[in-house]
Amino acid sequence: MNKTTKSFGNLSGEDEDVETVTEGVAATINEKLTKIALPQLSRQEQIHLADIVECVAIVEKQRRSMDDNAARFMLSFRQHVLRRGRANEVLLSWREINWAYHSNSQDILVDMVSHQFHGKVLWEHARESGMFMWMTDSSALVRSLKWFPFITSTNSPAESSIRDYCSE
Repeated sequence: MNKTTKSFGNLSGEDEDVETVTEGVAATINEKLTKIALPQLSRQEQIHLADIVECVAIVEKQRRSMDDNAARFMLSFRQHVLRRGRANEVLLSWREINWAYHSNSQDILVDMVSHQFHGKVLWEHARESGMFMWMTDSSALVRSLKWFPFITSTNSPAESSIRDYCSE
């Protein structure tokens, strides 16, 4: 008996299996998640699921140009940014920072963090992403510090030291 059911199994309308979550597949899943209530999930959980699907698609789009640790960090960071307004959780865990530290694709991660904050990475954004904990290339670190706009309400000794170091 061949019974046709509505499921998330074949969202592309094709009979072949889709191996990766592309942007098109993610958009289709998210469209279904906004229209169909899943029985065991609350509305908030369903929205969170849609966020995860979107993050997976974004990571998959850049997957060929990064290693596994960079993909893990990117997925975690995107999830962190999406949860930032909903939870009291402010900092990434050491697990995520460790993934970025051991990545061979740190330049991609720096670009992703910068892009996340519209190219205007402030000290608080760098601290939130843990970027100064995981960047291993000292020349890239100094270059990053040089384009940092140190616009803060306080003039702390740490910020002054960093500003002085970068201006040498």
